[in-house]
Amino acid sequence: MKPSTIILSLCAMFATVAATAGPAAATSPGDSTSGHGTFTTGGTATYRFVFHAKEKGDGTIMGRARIFDNDALNLDIEVNCLTISGNTAIIGGTDAGSTSYAFKVTDNGGGSTPDRITLPQNGQTCATFNTLGNFALATGDVEVHDEP
Repeated sequence: MKPSTIILSLCAMFATVAATAGPAAATSPGDSTSGHGTFTTGGTATYRFVFHAKEKGDGTIMGRARIFDNDALNLDIEVNCLTISGNTAIIGGTDAGSTSYAFKVTDNGGGSTPDRITLPQNGQTCATFNTLGNFALATGDVEVHDEP
């Protein structure tokens, strides 16, 4: 996939999410996380991702995640769970086939230590997620906001 096609796909996904997001709740905005970029697991595949997740004022979780490579992985996840502790977030949801996935990100603050991400794990939720390994971002950024 050409870089320009990837960028257009990511822009289209963000536009769709923005258009379908409901009005903000009058209470605390809650925890949120977002990110985009690329990473490798040590093999030849380069994984690309874009995601956002937010806890609304009524406690519901909304968001989307897209994680793919140029070969076999192509996930579009509707986010329905979010767990944040400090600078780490676990994001989970289901794909179109109702398979559950969860993955974890760590926001290292944009300094010399890169942010980190795991591959989505099939059959996992925020409550059952177990880290198998995490990978430094090659490009991009992750932001995690743990609201009081």
